[in-house]
Amino acid sequence: MQIGEHIFSLRQKSSQSLQQVADAVGVSKAHIWELEKGRSKNPSFELVRKLARHFGVSVDALVGDADEPGEEDMQIERIHRDLGALSPGDRSVIEATIAAMKAKAGGD
Repeated sequence: MQIGEHIFSLRQKSSQSLQQVADAVGVSKAHIWELEKGRSKNPSFELVRKLARHFGVSVDALVGDADEPGEEDMQIERIHRDLGALSPGDRSVIEATIAAMKAKAGGD
Protein backbone atom coordinates (compact mmCIF):
# COMPACT_ATOMS: atom_id res chain seq x y z
CA MET A 1 0.00 0.00 0.00
CA GLN A 2 1.15 3.52 -0.77
CA ILE A 3 1.01 6.33 1.81
CA GLY A 4 -2.12 7.76 0.16
CA GLU A 5 -3.96 4.49 0.61
CA HIS A 6 -3.00 4.47 4.29
CA ILE A 7 -4.18 8.05 4.73
CA PHE A 8 -7.50 7.15 3.12
CA SER A 9 -7.87 4.02 5.25
CA LEU A 10 -7.06 5.86 8.48
CA ARG A 11 -9.37 8.71 7.56
CA GLN A 12 -12.21 6.25 6.93
CA LYS A 13 -11.53 4.36 10.17
CA SER A 14 -11.70 7.60 12.12
CA SER A 15 -14.77 8.85 10.21
CA GLN A 16 -13.15 12.13 9.23
CA SER A 17 -13.68 14.28 6.18
CA LEU A 18 -10.87 15.48 3.95
CA GLN A 19 -11.42 18.96 5.39
CA GLN A 20 -11.14 17.76 9.00
CA VAL A 21 -7.81 16.07 8.30
CA ALA A 22 -6.54 19.04 6.29
CA ASP A 23 -7.47 21.50 9.05
CA ALA A 24 -5.84 19.31 11.70
CA VAL A 25 -2.50 19.13 9.90
CA GLY A 26 -2.48 22.60 8.34
CA VAL A 27 -2.73 21.83 4.63
CA SER A 28 -5.44 22.21 2.02
CA LYS A 29 -8.25 19.73 1.49
CA ALA A 30 -7.03 19.38 -2.09
CA HIS A 31 -3.55 18.37 -0.89
CA ILE A 32 -4.95 15.57 1.29
CA TRP A 33 -7.08 14.41 -1.65
CA GLU A 34 -4.04 14.46 -3.96
CA LEU A 35 -2.07 12.39 -1.43
CA GLU A 36 -4.89 9.85 -1.13
CA LYS A 37 -5.20 9.54 -4.90
CA GLY A 38 -1.44 9.15 -5.37
CA ARG A 39 -1.13 12.38 -7.36
CA SER A 40 1.19 13.84 -4.75
CA LYS A 41 3.65 11.13 -3.80
CA ASN A 42 6.35 12.79 -1.75
CA PRO A 43 4.91 14.63 1.24
CA SER A 44 7.38 16.35 3.52
CA PHE A 45 8.51 14.46 6.59
CA GLU A 46 6.89 17.18 8.69
CA LEU A 47 3.50 16.51 7.04
CA VAL A 48 3.92 12.75 7.45
CA ARG A 49 4.73 13.29 11.13
CA LYS A 50 1.67 15.53 11.58
CA LEU A 51 -0.60 13.03 9.83
CA ALA A 52 0.71 10.15 11.95
CA ARG A 53 0.21 12.16 15.13
CA HIS A 54 -3.25 13.25 14.06
CA PHE A 55 -4.37 9.68 13.40
CA GLY A 56 -2.62 8.33 16.48
CA VAL A 57 -0.34 5.97 14.58
CA SER A 58 3.38 5.65 14.13
CA VAL A 59 5.10 7.08 11.07
CA ASP A 60 5.94 3.46 10.20
CA ALA A 61 2.24 2.55 10.16
CA LEU A 62 1.41 5.56 8.01
CA VAL A 63 4.01 4.70 5.38
CA GLY A 64 3.26 0.97 5.47
CA ASP A 65 6.32 -0.31 7.32
CA ALA A 66 4.19 -1.46 10.29
CA ASP A 67 0.67 -2.79 10.72
CA GLU A 68 -2.11 -0.24 10.67
CA PRO A 69 -4.02 -0.18 13.98
CA GLY A 70 -7.73 -0.87 14.22
CA GLU A 71 -10.41 1.74 14.85
CA GLU A 72 -10.54 1.09 18.60
CA ASP A 73 -6.77 1.41 19.02
CA MET A 74 -6.82 4.65 17.03
CA GLN A 75 -9.61 6.06 19.19
CA ILE A 76 -7.77 5.18 22.40
CA GLU A 77 -4.57 6.78 21.12
CA ARG A 78 -6.41 9.99 20.13
CA ILE A 79 -7.99 10.20 23.59
CA HIS A 80 -4.65 9.52 25.25
CA ARG A 81 -2.89 12.15 23.12
CA ASP A 82 -5.51 14.78 23.90
CA LEU A 83 -5.24 14.25 27.65
CA GLY A 84 -1.84 15.93 27.62
CA ALA A 85 -3.43 19.24 26.67
CA LEU A 86 -5.66 19.24 29.77
CA SER A 87 -4.88 20.69 33.17
CA PRO A 88 -3.94 18.30 35.98
CA GLY A 89 -7.33 18.99 37.57
CA ASP A 90 -9.19 18.11 34.39
CA ARG A 91 -7.16 14.92 34.01
CA SER A 92 -8.11 14.00 37.59
CA VAL A 93 -11.79 14.49 36.76
CA ILE A 94 -11.45 12.25 33.70
CA GLU A 95 -9.55 9.65 35.71
CA ALA A 96 -12.32 9.62 38.35
CA THR A 97 -14.97 9.39 35.63
CA ILE A 98 -13.23 6.40 34.06
CA ALA A 99 -12.94 4.70 37.46
CA ALA A 100 -16.65 5.25 38.10
CA MET A 101 -17.57 3.91 34.66
CA LYS A 102 -15.39 0.84 35.16
CA ALA A 103 -16.96 0.20 38.57
CA LYS A 104 -20.44 0.53 37.11
CA ALA A 105 -19.60 -1.84 34.25
CA GLY A 106 -18.19 -4.37 36.70
CA GLY A 107 -21.22 -4.09 38.96
CA ASP A 108 -23.82 -4.85 36.28
